Amino acid sequence: MRLEQLYHLVEVAKYNSISIAAERIYITQPAVSASISKLEDELGVLLFKRTTKGAYPTDIGQTIIEAAEEILQKVDFIKELANTSALAGNVTIATIPSMCDKIMPHVLSFLKEAHPGISVSLHVGESIQVLNHIQSGTADIGIVIMTEEIQEKNIYFEKLFHDEFLIYVGKNSPLANKQSVTLQEALEYPVVAYNDEFSRNNGGITSLLKKYSSPKISFRFDNFEMIKRTVSQGTFISFFPKFMSKNDVYQLSHEIVPIAIQDVTLDITIALIWAKRHVFSAAEKEFIAILKSFCEETIVEDCS
Repeated sequence: MRLEQLYHLVEVAKYNSISIAAERIYITQPAVSASISKLEDELGVLLFKRTTKGAYPTDIGQTIIEAAEEILQKVDFIKELANTSALAGNVTIATIPSMCDKIMPHVLSFLKEAHPGISVSLHVGESIQVLNHIQSGTADIGIVIMTEEIQEKNIYFEKLFHDEFLIYVGKNSPLANKQSVTLQEALEYPVVAYNDEFSRNNGGITSLLKKYSSPKISFRFDNFEMIKRTVSQGTFISFFPKFMSKNDVYQLSHEIVPIAIQDVTLDITIALIWAKRHVFSAAEKEFIAILKSFCEETIVEDCS
């Protein structure tokens, strides 16, 4: 029995697929299949039920997988003890777009400066897309807006911070002098949406507003700068998380006014998610520690 066989075992269980596991660890599917078969022969038990839909652990297989995960965690810990001064490896992240506007650039810059050996792959999408990345294994760490759609039994989650959605209006909007408005008042104005907001349930603000009136969408952009510029020049509105308002140049110059919704709760929780079978590497743990610290110092303190 070799450590690489245990690693293959855990990876196949993570994705319930030999082919996806092989793709994720950059070896051929026959090599992974042979590794699992040899381990089954050595142990004298069937570890997976192979079907046309995937590979699923048997009862004894599940017990052995859990033991293998514990062994691999101990191996990672030993590696950390031997090399704490020079963290290295790849961190694969999927995140909602709003985190890329203010938070992620600072976090990744700090991470790279402290640990030049760590590389990062970043996928950007709405919360449901982030969940799909975690479930498919194309990302190991996700950052989402928690809604009922994200409550998935094979996913762990941990809160980063609480926030709320506001509406942004231009300085010449009839709403600009109000501190708060009702949702109905806000939705009387045309909306500039981010990407496919409100066209399908992708989580976030779409999920929060799905039981209310549908917004009147005038434009869709996949660029926050374009959205804010358009809002600033007309009577449009757009929905943004409050944490994106800090030091925003459009608000500092009074081109855009953020306004709270008074009659509908648009509170949100930004959270980390990851697959229950995923074992964090030392590099991933360091990224999470830096991210939490930054959110606590810049977001939580602003809200307190």
